[in-house]
Amino acid sequence: MRAEQGARPPIGADAAVVPCLPGDGQRLALLLARHGLELARHLRRIVRDDDAAADLLQDTFLRAHSALGRLRAGSNARAWLYRIATNAALNHLRSRSREDAALRRHAADVAAASLAGDRQGAPAGPDWAEREAPNPGDRRQADAQRAALWARVATLPERQRLAITLRIADELDYAEIARRMGGNEAAARANVHQAVKRLKRESR
Repeated sequence: MRAEQGARPPIGADAAVVPCLPGDGQRLALLLARHGLELARHLRRIVRDDDAAADLLQDTFLRAHSALGRLRAGSNARAWLYRIATNAALNHLRSRSREDAALRRHAADVAAASLAGDRQGAPAGPDWAEREAPNPGDRRQADAQRAALWARVATLPERQRLAITLRIADELDYAEIARRMGGNEAAARANVHQAVKRLKRESR
């Protein structure tokens, strides 16, 4: 589940999105320099698409810029950025899941219409069945299952959502989850545990 070693981040600490921002742009540029690379990797691990991750990182910092005035002095800016990035990634996957479902329905309708035409012109016997569209491959099925999982993750309470995402996507231990979220290891473990319980309950 880990990203490939040496893979480039979609956006580095010198991303052009911040210098053009007015007002608190310098403050946000400092946050980007500190956390941009790890956020880029975090986003890529969730969406598994460099271009999408690049767009989501820019969206994360644009959203952060618009909300920066509400970030209190002394707050954990890293955890705040992770929440924004994770929400953006999960919303992206949820939207993509809906689009993929619509495309699959359309493809199924086309395949059914084509199959009906084959049946009308087919000779007697089972030979026409060999021309049916093949079942989706393992990769497509895995992608659909993964999208369904993230869609359920997106409905969790915020801290559970962030904790389980860091645990699944980034494969972090509880100590590191606590550092990134702000808090202690016991709270990180509890959030992951509650998230898993809720996901299992909703999948029944």
